[in-house]
Order: sequence, then structure tokens, then C-alpha cells
Amino acid sequence: MSESSFDDDDEELMALIRATQAPAAIANLGPHPTGNSANPTNSGNPESSGITGNTMNGNNSGQILPNMSGDLIRAQGEISILRAQLESLQSLKNEEIRRLNREYENAQSLAQSHISALKQLVDKLEDEKKFLGNEIRSLSAAKRRKVATPSGLIVEVDTDRHDDIEVSGPEPEVLKPLKAISGPIKQKIQPIISIQDDWSLFCLHIWNYTINGSSRSSVEILSRICTDRDVHISPELQIDAWTPILAAIWNYLMLKKDLRLDKLVRQFSEQMVMLIKSQISENKNRRSIVAVPFITSLLHACVNFKVSAVDEHLVVYLVQEMCGILAKFVFLLQLEDEEESFLDHHNVTYQHRLLENFTLVLCFDILEDAVSIATQFGPKFVSRIWENTIDTQLLLKILPENSERFKSVAQINLVYNYVEMLSASLSSGGFAANKDHFNKLLVASLIKVFLIDISIKEDFMFFGLNRALGNNEDFERISASIPTKADSIFSHSLIATALPVNPPKSEELQGYHVVTKHQFHLLSLRIRIVNTLESLVISGSMHLLNEKENLKSIVRIIAFEQNAMMHQPRSQFIHMRLTIVAVLVRILYYITDEHKNINTLIYPETLYEIFVILMRVAFGSDSLSLGALKLLSEIRARGFTDVGVFNRWCEQRSRDISHINLHEASGGKFGMLSDAECNFGNGLEFPYELETIEIAREILGVCVNHDEADNLYYNMNEV
Repeated sequence: MSESSFDDDDEELMALIRATQAPAAIANLGPHPTGNSANPTNSGNPESSGITGNTMNGNNSGQILPNMSGDLIRAQGEISILRAQLESLQSLKNEEIRRLNREYENAQSLAQSHISALKQLVDKLEDEKKFLGNEIRSLSAAKRRKVATPSGLIVEVDTDRHDDIEVSGPEPEVLKPLKAISGPIKQKIQPIISIQDDWSLFCLHIWNYTINGSSRSSVEILSRICTDRDVHISPELQIDAWTPILAAIWNYLMLKKDLRLDKLVRQFSEQMVMLIKSQISENKNRRSIVAVPFITSLLHACVNFKVSAVDEHLVVYLVQEMCGILAKFVFLLQLEDEEESFLDHHNVTYQHRLLENFTLVLCFDILEDAVSIATQFGPKFVSRIWENTIDTQLLLKILPENSERFKSVAQINLVYNYVEMLSASLSSGGFAANKDHFNKLLVASLIKVFLIDISIKEDFMFFGLNRALGNNEDFERISASIPTKADSIFSHSLIATALPVNPPKSEELQGYHVVTKHQFHLLSLRIRIVNTLESLVISGSMHLLNEKENLKSIVRIIAFEQNAMMHQPRSQFIHMRLTIVAVLVRILYYITDEHKNINTLIYPETLYEIFVILMRVAFGSDSLSLGALKLLSEIRARGFTDVGVFNRWCEQRSRDISHINLHEASGGKFGMLSDAECNFGNGLEFPYELETIEIAREILGVCVNHDEADNLYYNMNEV
């Protein structure tokens, strides 16, 4: 094929391409397909018409295509310009949005910081307001006395601050220059009000903190205790040998003066725990731990200074560390078992054993405080503490389920701590542990406290840090082992080991006052337990109590308390036993009201015991008899207001509840006094409160029918 043939084909191909690039324009300008019928001159000569049409189409396409390509190029250029302008506007818009977002975030963060600063300022002002209010009240309450001199000079003296200023009589030599002064001159001593920050108040709290029952503050005792070697806790807390431990602690506080309160509380607590662990680790080498209880008391003072300053991290830390320390000392409860593993410990001195026992009690007090503080962070946090942090096996050693182990191990202070921890951790599903098996063991152990008396444990007679209940004789012996001043013979004012003390005699443990205080402590613990069990039932965990063994134990507990009241009707603890019976009767009412049929919940023999205890309550008198009321009113009308008639302590409690002051009871108030006393149960003449009587009758209505109730009532009255 020749080159010309390729050229012809190319021209035809290009013509087709140009025709296809603008079909709309050619179709509009060219002849319509049906235009042949409208032009009769061309219809007869198709060839000429075809030639003519081709010539015209060729000329038109040559003119139209250049114009269309120019328009397209111009339109594309305009589109490109518009697109570029649109993109630039879009970019400006995005940049403006980003700038506004940055400004908004900056303004929001600035406002948030300003709000937090204002909140801190408000809290500080509230603290200062409370402090100034206390200062103003204390200053306004200070008594002043005026001393008049013969020359007319009136000196106003503050008796609280200047008790040593005395004016015994006129002294002419001293008062002679004052004769020229005309008129009385009144000299006032202006009060000085100082505003203290949190650090100062914290240091003051630590400085004045005193263990319950102690005549000396913990700081004063630590000023008499030293170590026999250097102790390095941290760069800020270092104790030199034969120097007071207090000096190192106080130097540490001085270094932390600029810390915020929550950080100060956290760091001071951590340092005290590390110091306690350091002293306990030396105990393995039979070194003295005389400083450990008093350092522990400073830790207790720090944690309880402001509960709001204790955060979640510190709570978890305290629970972990206290459980670790308690695990090292819990064997002290089993020393009476005479096991071979404990025989070596019997060789320690008496005062060393007292210090170990006291440390065990104080660490459990701090564990109780930590669990109680954890409740401010919500029930989920408390559940995590019980599930992941607290050593539950350690707690079961404190309150074992086995009866024989319970008799030998149970110590009343530790059981009280345990009950307070459980009471603070109540939730809708029971105790915070959320384990039915563990919760049922706890309920069974708590009920066992009523059935088995917790005796006075030897060498464990302490108040502790949280309550002043029971006996405190052993702490007095610990205090006696630490000197109050320099020794008169050797001039030693510091000790690294406790001084020897004499153990008590066996008859001292059975003294009347010792037994009475322990009985009051035990009944207070039982009241706390029944209130916890009632809260457990109300919270929706009745299934933990409505077992046959538990109900059988509750019925027997009520019977025991009723027998104790009948044998000692004039006891000072009657009102406490009445409270226990009233709460347990309410618990029985909740259970019977929920299940309706009580026969499915109890043993058959327990049903008869329920009849007996409830009839004692339901058929009891709900008020004093007329003769007893007349006797009481006559005695009070004669002015014998402080004399016990039926039960001295119950009558005193009724006056306290009614807010009656004996010193103001005169004339018409004698009738009011007797009315208040006759409306309060004393266990004998007026056994129970009206509410308890009505509840007992409701429960009897479920157990017996009307005929049986009438028969029981008749037999009770005949007896």
C-alpha cells in the first residue's frame, strides 16, 4: 500500500473524529432527517441533492468546529479559575475553623483553671471562716476580771491567759505616780487572732494527738524514745542513733511545709508506714518495738485529720500495708494454744508482749478507718477493696467459724473493728465481698458472738484508737515502761527498750470494775451486730439470714437475753438487753412478713421456743401499774429526784432521752419527771416498748390462730 492511501484513510478518520466531538452542534445546524419531504426540488434528484448536501455540510462543519473548540477551552478555563477560587475559599474556611477551635479550647481551659482556682479559694476561705469562728467563740467565752486600785485604775485581766497576775492589796509606793491621772483608765489586752494554713493546723493536730486513755500525747512519748542504731527511711527521714525519734519526724514535716494538704497526708502516711515496717523488721532480731505503737498513732492522726484529703491511692496503700503487718502479728491471738510453733515466743519479756499486742490492736483500728473512708468513693471502689486488696483469710482468723477456735482466738477489740468494717461495706447484695458463701460464713460468725461470750483476753486490755470502751489497764503498764522525765540516778532521758513492768495479778482480772467494763463493751458490740444484721435484711439480703440454723440461733439469743433480764432486773445493762431483743424481734418480723409461712423456715422444736419468747413480749405490760406509778410520783414529788426506784440506770436514761435536767426539776416538773420515767421500759415492771409488743403480737398472729392465742393469754395470766 502507498503512503497516499494512508493519508486518505487518516483524513476520513479525522473527519469522523471531529464529527463525533460535537454531535449536538452539528445536529442543530444541519438538515433534519425528515427534511427531504419538505424540499420537493431535491427529492427528484437525489444525486444532486447528495452532492450539494455534502458540500454544505463540509463548509458548515469547518466553520462550527473552531468556534466550539474555542468555547470549550474558554469554559474549561473559567471552570479552572472557579475551582481554584473555590479551593482557596475552602482552605480559608478550614483555617478559620481551626483557629476558632483553638481559641475555644484555650478559653475553655482558661475558664476551667479559673473555676478550679476559685473553688480552692472558696474552700480555703471556708476553712479560715470556721477557724476564725472558733477563735472568736473561744475569745468571747474567756472570762475577764476587773481589779480596781485605790487610785481609780481599772485593770482588766484575762484569767485564761494571765492567771499568774494577782493584786493582793494597795501598794502606795507603786501607785503613787498615778495620782495625777484624773478619771479611771481602762487597760485592755487585745486578742491576737492568727490565721493558720492547712500545714500549721496539720502540725498542731499531730502535736496534740493523744491515744485514748493516755495522760501524755504521742509526740511527748516519742520525745523519750530513740533507736540504738541509725535508721534511714528516705533522704528526708533519717533517724540518728540515740536521738529522739520525734526530732526526725518533725524535721520531715518542716521540709514538707509547701506541700498541698492531700500530698502532705499521702507522703507523711507513706513515711510512717515505712518507719513502722522498719522497726517491725528489727523485731525478728528481738529488738525493741517500743516506738511502733506511738508511730502508728501518728499515722492514725494523719489519716483522720481531714477525710477529704485522703485519696483512693492512699486507701489502697493503707489496706495493703496494714494487712501485711497484721499477718505478722495475728499469731499472738493463738499463743494460748501451746502449739510448738509458738513455744519460742513465750521467752519474750512481758512488756515486749504488751507492745506487740498493742500494735496488733492499733493496726486493726487503722484498717477499719481505711475501709470506712473508702465508702466515700462509691460502692464499686469498696467492692474492689474487698475483692482484690483485703486479706479475707486474715479476717476469718479474727472471727473464726469453729466454736472452739472462736473461744480461744476472739478478742473483743478486733471483733469490733471487723463489725464496723462490715457495717460500712453493706450493699444491695450483702456485704461488699459479693460472695454468698463468704457472706454466709460472716453471718454465722456474727451470730456466734451472742451464743459464746468473748472473755477478757489476757494482755489485751486496751481502748485502742477508735473507741474508749472496755478496760485500759495494759496501756497504763506500757505508759509506765516509758519514763516521763530523766532518770534520777543515771540521768537517762531516752530509752531504746521499754523499761520492765510487773504483770497483773490473777485476781485483778476478775475485779468488779474490770468485769463491768468488759460487759458494757460486749453488749455494745452485740448491739452493733444486731443493727448490722437488720441493715443487711433491709438492704435486700434476707436470704443470708433466713436459714433454719440462723433462725434457731436468733430465737435462742432472745431467750438468753430475757433470762438475763429476769435474773438481774436491777442491772445497769437492762436497757442494752432490751435494745437487742427489740431489734431481733424486728428481724423475725421482716422474715415472717416476707415468707408468710414460718413453718417452712424453722425446725419444729424451734416453733415452741418462738411461742415462749414472743409470749413473754406480747403479754407483757405496756405501762407501769397504777400502784407503781403512784409510788414513783410520790417519791419524785418529795424531791428525791436522783434516787433509783425501780432501775436507777433505766430511769436516768429516760430522763436523758426526754431532756430533763434534775437540777431544774422543781415544783410542776416533778410530774413531768415521773411521766417520762414510767414510759421507758426497765425490764421488769414495764418490760418492753410498745412497738416491740405490737410486733411480737403480729408474729404470733402468723404462728397461731385466735383460739390458741386466747388460750395462751389465759394460761399466761393464770400463771
